[in-house]
Amino acid sequence: THITSDLDKVADYVTLIDHGQILLSTAKDDIFDNYGMVKGPKELLDENVRKIFIGVRENAFGFEALTGDRKQAAKMLQNRAVIERPTLEDVMLYHTRGNHHV
Repeated sequence: THITSDLDKVADYVTLIDHGQILLSTAKDDIFDNYGMVKGPKELLDENVRKIFIGVRENAFGFEALTGDRKQAAKMLQNRAVIERPTLEDVMLYHTRGNHHV
């Protein structure tokens, strides 16, 4: 389905396929337990921090990024950024669209 709000409610397992390639295939609960949306100032985005992100979106005010390891991100950023639970739509968009500047 392309209706991600339905997946949030009824799916137990999620497989993301883009252009015939499987990008992600895991239990929905694993996504919500491990992934995180990270929001913070651009000065945090050094080479090492960028490595923990699946994708980063930068704008004039800072950045928003998706990580597949919320605990590692929290340890690296040490409360200098906000880490929230992503939606399945967030996970799908970052896996398929990656990095860009706004």
